[in-house]
Amino acid sequence: MNVKRMLQTALAVGLCLFALTGCGKKDVDSSHVSESMKPEGNLLGSAEPGSSQDTTGSVTAGDLEPLAQTGVNPLLPDTTSDEYRSVYGRSTAPLYPVFFEFDSSAIGADQIDKLTSSGAHLLVNDQLRLVVEGNCDVRGTTDYNLALGELRALSVKRYLVNLGVAEARIKTISYGSQRPLFPGNDEQSWAMNRRADLVLP
Repeated sequence: MNVKRMLQTALAVGLCLFALTGCGKKDVDSSHVSESMKPEGNLLGSAEPGSSQDTTGSVTAGDLEPLAQTGVNPLLPDTTSDEYRSVYGRSTAPLYPVFFEFDSSAIGADQIDKLTSSGAHLLVNDQLRLVVEGNCDVRGTTDYNLALGELRALSVKRYLVNLGVAEARIKTISYGSQRPLFPGNDEQSWAMNRRADLVLP
Protein backbone atom coordinates (compact mmCIF):
# COMPACT_ATOMS: atom_id res chain seq x y z
CA MET A 1 0.00 0.00 0.00
CA ASN A 2 2.81 2.41 0.88
CA VAL A 3 4.69 1.49 -2.30
CA LYS A 4 1.59 2.18 -4.37
CA ARG A 5 1.14 5.59 -2.75
CA MET A 6 4.83 6.40 -3.28
CA LEU A 7 4.54 5.51 -6.98
CA GLN A 8 1.46 7.72 -7.34
CA THR A 9 3.27 10.62 -5.68
CA ALA A 10 6.36 10.15 -7.87
CA LEU A 11 4.19 10.05 -10.98
CA ALA A 12 2.36 13.24 -9.97
CA VAL A 13 5.66 15.04 -9.31
CA GLY A 14 7.04 13.88 -12.64
CA LEU A 15 3.98 15.13 -14.52
CA CYS A 16 4.25 18.52 -12.80
CA LEU A 17 7.94 18.83 -13.72
CA PHE A 18 7.19 17.88 -17.30
CA ALA A 19 4.43 20.45 -17.52
CA LEU A 20 6.69 23.15 -16.13
CA THR A 21 9.75 22.42 -18.25
CA GLY A 22 8.09 20.99 -21.34
CA CYS A 23 6.11 24.10 -22.20
CA GLY A 24 8.40 26.74 -23.64
CA LYS A 25 7.87 30.41 -22.96
CA LYS A 26 5.80 31.98 -25.74
CA ASP A 27 6.25 35.52 -26.95
CA VAL A 28 3.12 37.60 -26.78
CA ASP A 29 2.26 39.63 -29.86
CA SER A 30 1.00 42.98 -28.65
CA SER A 31 1.00 44.72 -32.01
CA HIS A 32 -2.79 44.53 -32.18
CA VAL A 33 -3.18 46.10 -28.72
CA SER A 34 -3.73 49.85 -28.68
CA GLU A 35 -0.96 51.93 -27.15
CA SER A 36 -3.26 53.13 -24.38
CA MET A 37 -3.88 49.55 -23.23
CA LYS A 38 -0.20 48.55 -22.99
CA PRO A 39 1.53 48.65 -19.58
CA GLU A 40 2.05 52.23 -18.34
CA GLY A 41 -0.32 53.49 -21.05
CA ASN A 42 0.75 56.14 -23.51
CA LEU A 43 1.59 59.50 -21.97
CA LEU A 44 -0.09 62.36 -23.74
CA GLY A 45 2.27 64.91 -25.18
CA SER A 46 4.99 62.33 -25.89
CA ALA A 47 4.18 62.00 -29.60
CA GLU A 48 5.25 64.32 -32.37
CA PRO A 49 2.52 66.60 -33.74
CA GLY A 50 0.86 65.11 -36.81
CA SER A 51 2.03 61.56 -36.05
CA SER A 52 -0.36 58.64 -35.79
CA GLN A 53 -0.17 59.07 -32.02
CA ASP A 54 -0.82 62.81 -32.08
CA THR A 55 -2.57 63.58 -28.81
CA THR A 56 -3.64 67.16 -29.39
CA GLY A 57 -7.18 66.01 -30.11
CA SER A 58 -9.72 64.49 -27.75
CA VAL A 59 -8.68 62.27 -24.86
CA THR A 60 -9.62 58.62 -25.26
CA ALA A 61 -10.19 56.00 -22.61
CA GLY A 62 -6.95 54.66 -21.22
CA ASP A 63 -4.91 57.77 -21.97
CA LEU A 64 -3.48 59.90 -19.21
CA GLU A 65 -4.78 63.44 -19.24
CA PRO A 66 -2.11 66.13 -19.48
CA LEU A 67 -1.20 68.15 -16.43
CA ALA A 68 -0.65 71.88 -16.43
CA GLN A 69 2.77 73.29 -15.56
CA THR A 70 1.69 73.51 -11.93
CA GLY A 71 0.84 69.80 -11.81
CA VAL A 72 -2.90 70.51 -11.61
CA ASN A 73 -5.29 68.87 -14.05
CA PRO A 74 -6.89 71.76 -15.97
CA LEU A 75 -10.13 69.79 -16.33
CA LEU A 76 -10.60 69.58 -12.54
CA PRO A 77 -10.84 72.35 -9.95
CA ASP A 78 -7.65 73.14 -8.05
CA THR A 79 -8.76 72.12 -4.56
CA THR A 80 -5.57 73.55 -3.05
CA SER A 81 -6.17 77.11 -4.24
CA ASP A 82 -7.19 79.80 -1.75
CA GLU A 83 -10.20 80.60 -3.93
CA TYR A 84 -11.49 77.02 -3.83
CA ARG A 85 -10.82 76.62 -0.10
CA SER A 86 -12.60 79.86 0.77
CA VAL A 87 -15.75 78.69 -1.06
CA TYR A 88 -15.71 74.92 -0.52
CA GLY A 89 -13.33 74.31 2.40
CA ARG A 90 -12.60 70.59 2.09
CA SER A 91 -16.08 69.88 0.74
CA THR A 92 -16.52 68.16 -2.60
CA ALA A 93 -17.93 70.62 -5.14
CA PRO A 94 -20.77 71.26 -5.81
CA LEU A 95 -21.46 70.59 -2.13
CA TYR A 96 -20.81 73.50 0.22
CA PRO A 97 -19.42 73.60 3.75
CA VAL A 98 -21.47 74.93 6.62
CA PHE A 99 -19.80 77.64 8.72
CA PHE A 100 -20.56 78.12 12.41
CA GLU A 101 -20.36 80.90 14.95
CA PHE A 102 -17.81 80.65 17.76
CA ASP A 103 -18.63 77.88 20.27
CA SER A 104 -21.86 76.98 18.46
CA SER A 105 -23.25 73.99 16.60
CA ALA A 106 -26.42 75.79 15.47
CA ILE A 107 -26.88 76.22 11.73
CA GLY A 108 -27.19 79.95 11.07
CA ALA A 109 -29.79 81.47 8.73
CA ASP A 110 -27.00 82.59 6.40
CA GLN A 111 -26.00 78.94 5.81
CA ILE A 112 -29.44 77.59 4.89
CA ASP A 113 -29.38 78.33 1.15
CA LYS A 114 -26.05 76.58 0.53
CA LEU A 115 -26.98 73.63 2.73
CA THR A 116 -30.32 73.28 0.94
CA SER A 117 -28.48 73.37 -2.41
CA SER A 118 -26.16 70.58 -1.21
CA GLY A 119 -29.17 68.58 -0.03
CA ALA A 120 -30.88 68.97 -3.41
CA HIS A 121 -27.75 67.63 -5.14
CA LEU A 122 -27.73 64.60 -2.85
CA LEU A 123 -31.44 63.96 -3.44
CA VAL A 124 -31.01 63.99 -7.23
CA ASN A 125 -27.88 61.81 -7.01
CA ASP A 126 -29.27 59.27 -4.59
CA GLN A 127 -26.42 56.81 -5.11
CA LEU A 128 -23.92 59.17 -3.46
CA ARG A 129 -22.74 58.62 0.09
CA LEU A 130 -21.57 61.50 2.26
CA VAL A 131 -19.11 62.10 5.07
CA VAL A 132 -19.78 65.23 7.15
CA GLU A 133 -16.52 66.37 8.78
CA GLY A 134 -16.86 68.66 11.80
CA ASN A 135 -14.07 71.21 12.40
CA CYS A 136 -13.27 73.90 14.97
CA ASP A 137 -10.83 76.76 15.28
CA VAL A 138 -7.69 76.23 17.35
CA ARG A 139 -8.99 77.78 20.55
CA GLY A 140 -10.19 75.45 23.32
CA THR A 141 -9.01 72.05 24.49
CA THR A 142 -8.62 69.10 22.15
CA ASP A 143 -11.41 67.09 23.80
CA TYR A 144 -13.83 70.01 23.82
CA ASN A 145 -13.19 70.78 20.17
CA LEU A 146 -13.63 67.15 19.15
CA ALA A 147 -17.01 67.10 20.90
CA LEU A 148 -18.03 70.42 19.33
CA GLY A 149 -16.93 69.24 15.88
CA GLU A 150 -19.11 66.15 16.28
CA LEU A 151 -22.12 68.29 17.27
CA ARG A 152 -21.60 70.44 14.18
CA ALA A 153 -21.43 67.39 11.92
CA LEU A 154 -24.57 65.95 13.52
CA SER A 155 -26.45 69.24 13.05
CA VAL A 156 -25.70 69.13 9.33
CA LYS A 157 -26.66 65.47 9.12
CA ARG A 158 -30.01 66.14 10.85
CA TYR A 159 -30.77 68.98 8.46
CA LEU A 160 -30.03 66.83 5.40
CA VAL A 161 -32.11 63.95 6.77
CA ASN A 162 -35.00 66.39 7.29
CA LEU A 163 -34.66 67.35 3.62
CA GLY A 164 -35.15 63.70 2.69
CA VAL A 165 -31.60 62.36 2.35
CA ALA A 166 -31.49 58.82 3.74
CA GLU A 167 -29.73 58.73 7.12
CA ALA A 168 -27.86 55.56 6.15
CA ARG A 169 -26.06 57.50 3.40
CA ILE A 170 -24.50 59.98 5.82
CA LYS A 171 -21.53 59.32 8.10
CA THR A 172 -20.16 61.91 10.54
CA ILE A 173 -16.65 62.42 11.87
CA SER A 174 -15.06 65.12 14.01
CA TYR A 175 -11.57 66.48 13.55
CA GLY A 176 -12.01 69.19 16.15
CA SER A 177 -9.15 71.66 15.80
CA GLN A 178 -6.68 69.05 14.57
CA ARG A 179 -6.92 69.87 10.84
CA PRO A 180 -7.03 73.66 10.42
CA LEU A 181 -7.45 74.49 6.74
CA PHE A 182 -6.52 78.13 7.27
CA PRO A 183 -3.33 78.38 9.35
CA GLY A 184 -3.62 82.03 10.40
CA ASN A 185 -4.02 83.02 14.04
CA ASP A 186 -6.64 85.71 13.45
CA GLU A 187 -10.42 86.12 13.46
CA GLN A 188 -10.83 85.50 9.73
CA SER A 189 -8.86 82.23 9.81
CA TRP A 190 -10.69 81.06 12.92
CA ALA A 191 -14.06 81.79 11.30
CA MET A 192 -13.09 79.82 8.17
CA ASN A 193 -11.98 76.85 10.30
CA ARG A 194 -15.32 76.65 12.16
CA ARG A 195 -16.80 74.41 9.49
CA ALA A 196 -18.58 71.19 8.65
CA ASP A 197 -17.33 69.88 5.31
CA LEU A 198 -19.55 67.76 3.07
CA VAL A 199 -17.22 65.23 1.47
CA LEU A 200 -18.00 62.60 -1.12
CA PRO A 201 -15.62 59.68 -0.42
